[in-house]
Amino acid sequence: MFHLEPPAPVSLLKGSSTVLSAAHGAPPWTAGLAMAAILAAMLLLTACTAPGMKLDAKPSGRPAASEQGGLQVTLRKLDAQAVQTQRVRPLDTAALAQLMVDQAGPYRIGPQDVLLVTVWDHPEITLALGAYRTDNATGSLVDEAGCVFFPYVGRILVKGMSTSEARARLTLELAKTLQHPQVDVKVLAFRSQKIYVGGEVKAPATYNVTDVPFTLAEAVNRAGGFLPTADDSRLVLTRGGRSWVLDFQALMSRSNLGERILLQDGDTLMVPASAEDPVYMMGEVLKPGSLPLVHGTLSLAKALSDAGGIDGKSADARSIYVIRQGQAANSVDVYHLDARNPTALILADRFALDPRDIVYVDAGTLVRFNRVMDLLLPTVSTVVTGAVGAYEIRYFKRAF
Repeated sequence: MFHLEPPAPVSLLKGSSTVLSAAHGAPPWTAGLAMAAILAAMLLLTACTAPGMKLDAKPSGRPAASEQGGLQVTLRKLDAQAVQTQRVRPLDTAALAQLMVDQAGPYRIGPQDVLLVTVWDHPEITLALGAYRTDNATGSLVDEAGCVFFPYVGRILVKGMSTSEARARLTLELAKTLQHPQVDVKVLAFRSQKIYVGGEVKAPATYNVTDVPFTLAEAVNRAGGFLPTADDSRLVLTRGGRSWVLDFQALMSRSNLGERILLQDGDTLMVPASAEDPVYMMGEVLKPGSLPLVHGTLSLAKALSDAGGIDGKSADARSIYVIRQGQAANSVDVYHLDARNPTALILADRFALDPRDIVYVDAGTLVRFNRVMDLLLPTVSTVVTGAVGAYEIRYFKRAF
């Protein structure tokens, strides 16, 4: 469908000597007329074979499939039906079921956490250092085995317990020595669980999991929010050997699902840049280049507007195409929009582009013709000048 056309046929240039020979004995201006005839013939043959890319394809109504360079290309008309049936990126809640919780559970104690244990009416246990104590000295460090040491109890396993469960266990053990002990347990320092948040956020870092549920929304809040260059529609959450792509805006706008996705120890949340998967604007637009999607969305009309619009001097409004990767690796979907009537642009405004879509605006036939002339005229002018000069030399030699 895309063609890179060869240069003009060389045989006509070679035939110029025959025409000039036929003009032997005629006035010099006849050589110019001969070369003009050659030029006209060359233009007629090459008017439809301008160099560069073009896509001469118009759908008849139904999707038309063909093979182009090993790719299965499906040409579709961009009409109201195509807008309604275009590929939609729904929120796959089933794939997120492993991440979502109805209610976050309590914090679970782990190694390197520091616990503060208070036994009321027994300052000899809680305030071992009296007025000279510090929080770190008062706290009890959970060792690598998940155990903590406490007077009258010894080493006790608290790994995986909540503070309520650890309090109940310590109360039970202290009751063997003390009468009706009243025990309180809280985490003084959260060190055992960490989550990394990186990419296009204001404060990328490793964050400790605390007793505040570390949801997706909390992770973004801890990292200071998104940078202006962030693509918040494609957050990548990695856990073990599996990854999920999360649309933050969609999750937060649908029953606040971002508050139900709970991150765990060892998770990594990466926020990509919007420039990594842009939309490409090519052909007869005023500002060709790439455009980022905003919150993962960009309509065809907005993309054309951001590219300066189509070039009114060279563009063919009948030939606006959106080229998109298909479902299979070797399949391509091409949507064609005929925008001769400006009201057709309402369809373009309702047509959502996908990341890495290519928007191509073809050139008109007259523009291609003029481009062929621009390429051929310098060459033909040189040939004509040389031929006429050679003829004049022979003419004057014969005359004198």
